[in-house]
Formats: sequence, structure tokens, C-alpha cells
Amino acid sequence: MPFGLYLHFPFCRNKCSYCDFYKELYDARLEVRFFEALKIETELAAMAFGPFDREISTIFIGGGTPTLSNPDLLAGWLEQLRRLFIVPDGIEFSIENNPDSVTAEKLTTFRQLGVNRPTFGIQSFKPQLLQLLNRKHNPADSARSVYLTNALGYTNFGADLIFGLPRQTSKMLSEDIDELIDLDPPHISFYQLTVEPHTTLAERVQSGSLVMPDPDLSLALYRGGCARLAEAGYIRYEVSSFAKPGFECRHNMRYWDGSDYLGLGPSAHSFMIGQRFANVPDVEQYIHLLSQGRRPVIADVSGIAERMVEAIMLGLRTSKGIDRQRFAVRFGRSVEERIDLRQYGLFVKSGHVIDENETIRLSDDGICVADEIIRRLVN
Repeated sequence: MPFGLYLHFPFCRNKCSYCDFYKELYDARLEVRFFEALKIETELAAMAFGPFDREISTIFIGGGTPTLSNPDLLAGWLEQLRRLFIVPDGIEFSIENNPDSVTAEKLTTFRQLGVNRPTFGIQSFKPQLLQLLNRKHNPADSARSVYLTNALGYTNFGADLIFGLPRQTSKMLSEDIDELIDLDPPHISFYQLTVEPHTTLAERVQSGSLVMPDPDLSLALYRGGCARLAEAGYIRYEVSSFAKPGFECRHNMRYWDGSDYLGLGPSAHSFMIGQRFANVPDVEQYIHLLSQGRRPVIADVSGIAERMVEAIMLGLRTSKGIDRQRFAVRFGRSVEERIDLRQYGLFVKSGHVIDENETIRLSDDGICVADEIIRRLVN
């Protein structure tokens, strides 16, 4: 069966205050060593999974800041990838971009390499909020990035917007959404700021120098944002994902429906032929292990019970919900074995959960409090 491919590019120019993804400050010499190791990892992956899965269905390069990558090094790896695996022409090929690092030359190069879906971490159009997040771009960078994308003939691209920031008012968010809608991206990721441990944001919240919004306000911001996006023609197909019809992110959908995906690069996660594993979150250790011909993986020892819980959690975040029959075929057990039936009955009665046509999904009201419902349902 075809699988999705994710590459984690582990370098950034700076570290955003809220980000807990693995990254290192950019170093050109270290990048060369990283790509040398990546080629070894790609070859080892082809040896490990080639007999089972050889065709790639989607490619997503994230990070980090992939736009910092040396295009010659990236092109060399993609050439190897196409030699070792089947990579059909025209598959969804996404790459993340920071607006301040976008140029016409880079977007042109990416397109020549097969990228057809750039995404932009806009996050906000308010300079004071971008500063709070330690983002280095400004609103003009965001608008310029989208202009260049359209001018160069890309027909699919995505943009990220954050809500629930300290000091963010409903008026601020409303203006942000209106500005983003004016740019008309086919896909929008609209997600709530979370305070991750060991980040600068967490330190400031713990010290009291920043105060996160009241949960009721965050819920109101989400509801209002969802309504405005729906009014503009965007369909919510996952809690934080909105798209014009036909522009859903196919790569991310693989994560949610339990399909195979292979992650390359330090800290990348994979799920291949029933095996779940992650790469070491350290670029030097990653390079060292691969220089010895060893895959840099950390095995996941969790079992079917954990996989069932994960499938329920991810499935309920999507508009399609959980297909009972598919769940039973995948796990050999019913979904009812892993949920609290009393809580389930209460949520069905309240209208937060909809059970129909062998599918379990959340209603619009349920989606708005998805995390709480999932927490209560999963036992």
C-alpha cells in the first residue's frame, strides 16, 4: 500500500517562544552532514520497507524551517528518493515556510523540485502578537508570500493562524481572520495556542509575566472563528483544519485515519506495516548512528490497547468520525471496548456525539469541546 513520507528539517534561524518541536539553530556545515546522514537513512528505510511499501502517496517537509535548506542538497536527496521509491508525478508535496524566508527564487526552485503545496506560518497579522511569539516576520511578509505563491502559479497552499494568545482580543482575532480570508488560501490551519513544557512561553506563564486567556474566552474565539471561516466557504474537516472543497491536506489525513507514514530526520515519527517508532531527537546522535549504518530509531513498545485509544482520539477530531466496521477490522475489537459507555450515552443524549450509519462523530457543539469529550470517553 502507498505511504506518506514526512521529512523533519531540524534547523531554524531562531526559536519561537511556544514551539516544542525539535530544532537547532541553522549551521550550514551541520546541514551538509545532516543531508549525508539523511541519504543513509533513506537507503536503510528502502531496504527495511521496500519489500512491503514502495509507493509514496504524499510528501510533507516540516521542521524547523525547511526554506533554509540548501536547494542543491534538497534536490540530491529527492533524486535519491525517486530512485529508491515510486514517487508518482503530481502527488501532494507540501513544504512549510516562514514568511520572512520566502523569496520568488525559493518558491520557483521548490516548484521545480515537485513541491505543489507550500504552507505559511502566518500565525497573526498583529505585530505585537508576532513579537510575543518571537516570530521574525511581519504582516507584509505574509502578504508578499501569498502574492508570490499566486504569481508563480501555485494552485494549492495553506496558511496557519493561532488563537488564544495572551493579550489577544476578539477584535484582534476577527481582524486576523478577515485579513487571512482576503488572501484566499485554499487551506487554513486554525489552532489554539498551547503552553508546552520547557518553552519560553511556559516560563513566562509560570512567572506570571504572561496570562493565558480564560478557557471560556478561548472557546468563544474558536466558535467565532469557525463561523467566520464557514461563512467564507471553508469546510472544517478536523478540529483545527479548514479547507475549500477538494483542498484538504491528504498527508495529514493519513495520520488521522491510521494509514502508513514514514518519518525521516531527527525526532520524526513513523507508522509502517503495523510498527510504530520514532527517530532520536538529536541531530548529532542521528548523524552518528547513521554513520555506523544503524537506523536512528526508538521503538514504541505500546500495544493494541494504546493504538485503539489513539484511533478513537484522532477519529473523533475529524468530521468523518469513527467508522465502526473499519475500526473492528483494524483491531479485531469493537470501539465500545475502549470507551466509557455511560459517558458515551450522556454525550449522545446531550447531542455532543452523533451515532448514525455505523459511524460515531462529534456534532458541531461537540467539536468545540472535543478534548474534554475525548478525555471523558476514553477509558
